[in-house]
Amino acid sequence: MLQRYNSEKRTTQPDLSPTQFWVSILLFASLVLLSFLLFEQQILFWFTELGQMNTDNPYTLLAFALILVSILALDVLLPVPSSMVGLAAVALLGPVVGSLVIFSGLTLGCILGYLLGAGYFRLISRVWISPAEKNKASKMKSNLGATALVLLRGVPVLAETSVLAAGMQAYPVRQFLLLTMLANCGLAVAYGYIGTVLSGKEAFWLIVISAMVLPGLLMLGSWLWSKRTKSLTPPTTAVAQDLTAQFEISYQFPVIFSEQIFSPANPTLLELLHPQSTVATPATKVLLFADASLLQANPDLAKDIQRYFAFHQQELLLLAEPVALVAGEQAKQQAVLDQLYQQLLHHGIDRHSWVLALGGGATLDTVGYACATFHRGIRLARLPTTVLAQNDAGIGVKNGINAFGHKNLLGSFCPPHAVINDFSLLKFLPQRDRIAGLAEAIKVAAIKDAEFFCWLEQHQQELRLFAPEASKYAIYRCAQLHLEKITQGGDPFERGNGRPLDYGHWSAHKLENLSHYRVRHGEAVAIGMVLDALYAVQLGWLSQSEALRLIQLIRQLGFSLWQPELAATDTEGMPLILAGLEEFRQHLGGELSIPLLTHLGAYQNVSEIQLPLMQQALAQLAELGQQPDTQWQWCTL
Repeated sequence: MLQRYNSEKRTTQPDLSPTQFWVSILLFASLVLLSFLLFEQQILFWFTELGQMNTDNPYTLLAFALILVSILALDVLLPVPSSMVGLAAVALLGPVVGSLVIFSGLTLGCILGYLLGAGYFRLISRVWISPAEKNKASKMKSNLGATALVLLRGVPVLAETSVLAAGMQAYPVRQFLLLTMLANCGLAVAYGYIGTVLSGKEAFWLIVISAMVLPGLLMLGSWLWSKRTKSLTPPTTAVAQDLTAQFEISYQFPVIFSEQIFSPANPTLLELLHPQSTVATPATKVLLFADASLLQANPDLAKDIQRYFAFHQQELLLLAEPVALVAGEQAKQQAVLDQLYQQLLHHGIDRHSWVLALGGGATLDTVGYACATFHRGIRLARLPTTVLAQNDAGIGVKNGINAFGHKNLLGSFCPPHAVINDFSLLKFLPQRDRIAGLAEAIKVAAIKDAEFFCWLEQHQQELRLFAPEASKYAIYRCAQLHLEKITQGGDPFERGNGRPLDYGHWSAHKLENLSHYRVRHGEAVAIGMVLDALYAVQLGWLSQSEALRLIQLIRQLGFSLWQPELAATDTEGMPLILAGLEEFRQHLGGELSIPLLTHLGAYQNVSEIQLPLMQQALAQLAELGQQPDTQWQWCTL
């Protein structure tokens, strides 16, 4: 019982503060001394009468032995002269039985004192204790040494106080019992021997004096021996303690909305790359990487870039013509990364230089990964050239490439030094890519902003036609919501499991992979959102009417609800798209966390997916996707 209680106390109760401990010990010792002063004469008279009782009857002797055991056990609470009780036990019961009675009574008294101390600890620990006092108390637990616990067993008042202190300090139970039982055994033998040699008051006072003086001499000898041992022991190196490194880094970068960024009349890029200074500084070295498809679609763009840097040649030094990178997901591979490293090394890019990245999310991911790892980080400004990149990928802190058949397997979390969203760069986008980027706007509105979702519904026709004013606002508001989610209480470096910005992404990543990236990221996300909405309806979390609003908006903007890769199955007939759940779990670090809508503008994470219900949702998605664009309706299976 002692062991179980002690373990529970140590794990569920706070430490007793040093102030509370020493005040409690002093009060207890004072009460014991006061009880001796007030009741000494009565106790002595009672023991005198007890010593004159008839000892011929064996039952009387047994009762007498039990009484003496009980009295010694209660010594921790009552003003019992244990020396006199020990003499009485030896005189009436003989040295052997008397010593056994003394040992039993003293040991039970130790257990009772320990429990009282532990119980008092539980009571007093309910009082508020400051963190500083807790720290001191945890260091105080080793103060009650084994030597003191043994030697104080024969000292009046201190004997009772020491066992109470042991309980209060959560002294190890097994060690406490072993030490006190050995000490009690020694006292019982001493009482038995002295009681047989001497008699009367002389024996009583001899035992009292011995109990007080001898332990003191032993403690003094122990202290002198420890000092001598320390003086003879050569100094040793202190045991190494665990160290904690803790620091904070504040990240801040501008997200600039502008147009015609490479026009000499636009000072935005110049002010970013070469801020004005009172001291003349050399021209800032700049290396620019661009999506090859962007350069091909806009042949004048490369000339505009070179003309801009020539105009500002005193402040900016463009080290080479814009370096073309393969477009789309093909850019996110090791070979392209190696190409980037070679270019950075060849042109002597260092931490005072700048790299500009023009392109969609894939280009920004790869260039960002190269800049984050080259020289352990060089300055990067992102210039997103797709809707998806301007409202999502370009303003985040993630970089990476695909590897070993997995999307974004290798990468880093490294914020850019700046993001410039130039709406004029979007005019060369194919209509398909303009629409694909709106999927992220729908996503962030669905999980975070019901009002913005209503705005998207009201302006869906303008957005589908890519009307400038509506498109600009959609991009701006989507970027704003993404940044709010990242910077205001979010998890930008994804150390937790929650990923609200990954709504619809577990199946989207798998669909992109199954289609060998024929399906755009935005197109896959749109389908993933519908699939998860249908599943949420199956669970009873999302109403059919709100799911229908989401599906209608996605479809009215021009997204397809079905791709043939969704019908692919493995050898056991299981849809291959569902393997995306396991891949997403690994991507999250081992524990699945899928955001599901509960209302438009609100979501909740789930840690497991019911596959039969998800298969029903997939079948329902197939039925919806096969209906004509002009005529379709909600259907239940």
